[in-house]
Amino acid sequence: MDAEDEEGRELPDLAAARRLAIDSARDMICADVRQGWLDLEHEIVVADESGEKLLVLRFGEAFELRGKD
Repeated sequence: MDAEDEEGRELPDLAAARRLAIDSARDMICADVRQGWLDLEHEIVVADESGEKLLVLRFGEAFELRGKD
């Protein structure tokens, strides 16, 4: 399922956009885990005002997995 932010946000630079994408992914991951599942293939695409992709952040990049072994 895709969801697009129609309004968007103006941010000072790509680093700020990455930080916001990570925070957003973590929020969505928490909601998914509360529902009993986790899909690390989801991604957030950051684009500029013309629609050009600047960054693709997969949910798996938003956290560090510990205790898997």
